[in-house]
Formats: sequence, structure tokens, C-alpha cells
Amino acid sequence: MTVAFELEKLYSRRRDIHEKFGGQQQGGIATPANAPFIFLFTSEAGEQHGYHDGYDENGLFIYTGEGQVGPMQFHRGNRAVRDHIKDGKELLFFASTKKSGIYRFKGMFLCAGCDDKKIGPDRNGNPRKLIQFHLTPSSVLAAHLQDESSEMVTHENISLDEMRKRAYAAVENKVFTAPAVSKKNLYKRSEDVKAYVLARAKGMCESCGKAAPFLNKDGKSYLEAHHIRQLSDDGLDIPSWMAAICPNCHREIHHGRDGAMKNQILLAQINSFENSPVC
Repeated sequence: MTVAFELEKLYSRRRDIHEKFGGQQQGGIATPANAPFIFLFTSEAGEQHGYHDGYDENGLFIYTGEGQVGPMQFHRGNRAVRDHIKDGKELLFFASTKKSGIYRFKGMFLCAGCDDKKIGPDRNGNPRKLIQFHLTPSSVLAAHLQDESSEMVTHENISLDEMRKRAYAAVENKVFTAPAVSKKNLYKRSEDVKAYVLARAKGMCESCGKAAPFLNKDGKSYLEAHHIRQLSDDGLDIPSWMAAICPNCHREIHHGRDGAMKNQILLAQINSFENSPVC
């Protein structure tokens, strides 16, 4: 499935989003049951309750969760946002405009972390804990992972089993942190997953089974991290839904006539390995 929305284009929330994909039509978080994404909507409405959603000095978008009365809890939409990586859901982010019901698509985002330290009034004016999510565009993480500096992270003295444990722990998002720490942790978590997936391949394409086509500048086998179930290769995912594949297979999966079938075969191969007794 490809992203059904164009960056910065305007959309009617009712007609273009809910009538096509479902999901809750009220509130800021919509979780359609049969779609691989979660819709996030931001507006100025939060200011009347004493908090403001927006970008901070770390380049993260601070997004307040849902819940009108009492302390916010990790139920329904809040849980879905926190666990979207583990659940294989993309966060599609929309900003309100001056025209009622019309939103501007701002792109795919990742939840880098969250905290519950801020206090704000609920609908009845009583102070309560807020849940605030630290969101970053998926493209920012992709740029970091594609940077050569990210390839400098090495794990030569760590066993594959330990790398695997770190990789699966990396997709959990249950530690409350300050925004700056969330962003740093997201980079580290993403590198842990990428390092494990590349090590698991042992220099062989996990799709066609052939050796990597060349060595990178560090003298290591060049393979590309592919996200089997996500809309793009920009984000963070569970290792059982990622593969290290050669550039040729990668392009065929994304652009080839038989790409979807090749992707399903790859998924079966990765699941077979990840669920084997040796893992």
C-alpha cells in the first residue's frame, strides 16, 4: 500500500479520510481498524485547556494525547500512538487550517518517546497529568540512518543473540523521557535494529540469497534495510518485519511487477528464521 496523501495538500477530514478509511471522527487520534496507519490531527483547541502542541527546540513536535476528564491514560488512541511501531502502524499527521474540517497533510511521523510530567486542567478545570508524545518526521530518522556516520556503530564484540535482544527491546516505547532524550534514544534504537538485521544477513541478501554486490567504505558487505510491512523504508520496525537485501531486490520489491509477491516470500523467510529455535 502507498501513502494516499500528498505532502502539504489540503484534505477534508470527513470526505477524504473517514469516509474512505474509517476511524473516529471526533478528537485528535483516529485509529481505523483495517488500515495500516493512525491519523493524528492537531489544532489550536488545546490552548483553551492550558497547553499548546507544536515544535520544540529539539525539532520534535510535542503532541498532547486524548482524554477530557481525569489523568490521561494509555488506553485506546494513546496506547495506539505509543505502540504504533510495535503494531506496524504509520502515524499520518494532519494540521488544521482556518477552514473548518479541512486539514493539511504534514507527512508520516514516528513517536520517539513520551512523558507524563506536565500538568494541565481537564474539561472540568481540575488539574491532571497529561500524556505528551514526542513526534518526529520519519524522513528525519531516514536521513540519520542513511548518513555514513550511522554506519560507524559497530557491534563486533556482541553476539548475534544479544544484538537480537537489543533490537526487539528497541521497538518498545514505554520509558518516559524528556524530548531531547527521546530523540537521542530513537536514533540509538533505530541503529540497534539496523545493526542486528544486517548482522543476521551475514553478508547475504535475505531475498535472493546472493552475496552483497560490493563492500561499503568501511569494508563491510553493502545491503539495504527493507521494511516489509511499512509504507516506506523511513522508520523503525520490529526485526521480524525487516530484511537486509541487495539494491537490486530492493528496487524490484518497490517498483517491480512481481514486487508484492517477492515481498511476501521474503516475509515468510524472515519469519521462519526469527521463529526458529536457534533465535
